[in-house]
Amino acid sequence: MKFATAAISTVIAPLLLLSSLNASAQKTDSVSQLVEKPLHIRPQPSGKNYLSAKSLIIPGTFISYGFSTLESGALQKVNRGICEEVTEDISGFHTRVDDYLQYAPTASVYLLNAVGIKGRHKFVGRTVILAMSSILSAQLVTALKHGTYQLRPDGSTYNSFPSGHTTTAFIGAEMMNQEFGWRSPWYSVAGYAMASGTAALRIVNNRHWLSDVIAGAGIGMLTTKCSYWLYSKWENRKRGKQVLYY
Repeated sequence: MKFATAAISTVIAPLLLLSSLNASAQKTDSVSQLVEKPLHIRPQPSGKNYLSAKSLIIPGTFISYGFSTLESGALQKVNRGICEEVTEDISGFHTRVDDYLQYAPTASVYLLNAVGIKGRHKFVGRTVILAMSSILSAQLVTALKHGTYQLRPDGSTYNSFPSGHTTTAFIGAEMMNQEFGWRSPWYSVAGYAMASGTAALRIVNNRHWLSDVIAGAGIGMLTTKCSYWLYSKWENRKRGKQVLYY
């Protein structure tokens, strides 16, 4: 089935790329990955790595791909090809699962803390970071939707680029990575899997092009990384010490 191949590629390809990068960044011993470690022995790379070139490769690539599609006939053809397969194979399909799934990664961050699996930040800290990420991404996504004026695949409105649902989902996924990735890369994988599921459903629902969700993923990750960096600067100034992220 052509659509099945396209859908699997849409979800699995970025997920594998993200999980591979995060897995390679983990320095914890495999035997004790799920055992809580005091903050002073958690993996803490140097401050310059908050927004290092390496950490920006994936979100930068995703965003670049999205913008390139706006002017590339070849990439637009890829968008249309996937849209046509969706229409042919599951015409009339619609679900609202993605309306709720977009919040699953963020909810998981709070749920894990609630059941005793502590992340890097307490409630107030992670809520401030979430608020900053949400505000930054909302401003950027809204500006791009109005500025690019892209028609949705279903022909309903001219605000397709980028995908707001996917941006929201990847904010939560990146928070999961930052808060719990030091414990085990599988926390990061779980967050990105839920976010990728949201992206795939936006395409299946015929609400977004492939380039919309890829750009949305990059924006969600980038604004969250920036928010962690900004919060760390404020926290360092307030406490006079550094709490670093990977």
